[in-house]
Amino acid sequence: MTAPSVTPSTLVVIPAFGSPELTDAVVSDLCRDGSDLDPSVRIVVVDNAGDYVLPEGRITVHRPGRNLRWIGAANWALQTASRDGQAVCVVLNNDIRLSPGFLDGLIAPFSTSGDGGGDIAIAAACYDDFWLHQRANPVPPTAAEYVPRGALRDVDFCDGTAIAFAVSPIVELGGLDEVAFPAHGYGADIDLAIRVGAAGLRCVVTEGAYVSHLRRQTMNRTGQTSEGNRAEILDGLNAKWGDGWRAEVGLGPGSFPAHNTGSGASWYLAPPA
Repeated sequence: MTAPSVTPSTLVVIPAFGSPELTDAVVSDLCRDGSDLDPSVRIVVVDNAGDYVLPEGRITVHRPGRNLRWIGAANWALQTASRDGQAVCVVLNNDIRLSPGFLDGLIAPFSTSGDGGGDIAIAAACYDDFWLHQRANPVPPTAAEYVPRGALRDVDFCDGTAIAFAVSPIVELGGLDEVAFPAHGYGADIDLAIRVGAAGLRCVVTEGAYVSHLRRQTMNRTGQTSEGNRAEILDGLNAKWGDGWRAEVGLGPGSFPAHNTGSGASWYLAPPA
């Protein structure tokens, strides 16, 4: 007999640094779906700039008094979820738009459904961005027009743009590594995926949720550059894993070239279909 699906208790965190109109749009999408009214869900905006005014919804704002950066906000979220007993922790960029029914679709892989989902440690929404293994097929004109599908893709790693963590195993693995990735956290999602795989757990992309990504919004406000972000990725991963990390996550030796040249397909050992 298949066990009934149970919605896991969930903490949703939106790290933000300025650009309140972007954060407002993500908040609006969550409120559209009634996610802020779900008693099993808590939604928090981490206001790294200290100037965000919440426009609507049953949502709280956490002001840490400094810029935690993406990685610090994500670890704050994991630690808070662990302390408060939430099973799932969701971290959303503030420069995205969400498909209808987004949160239900994103956390569904963690539900108790008898389908082997108990070994899933990380789930990410599909999207319109660079990584082919995470890209929707087809990419809709807008997030509001996305038609969800009940399909999961087992993947080597998940982009941190819109990501969900099973709290207990991820906290046990040490969360995201702020020592190896001390700037924004670029590369920390790949590092965590390597550790997840080594522990015998799964990373998946769900086609039940989709985001459109505006890209570079926080980068532009905080003076980050593509080359600086690339250096954070390579310095951190090379220091921790040596030369073998690319193959470990299905990437070819030419991935992450200077100036990010090349196509998405050229970065993979075997490009996704």
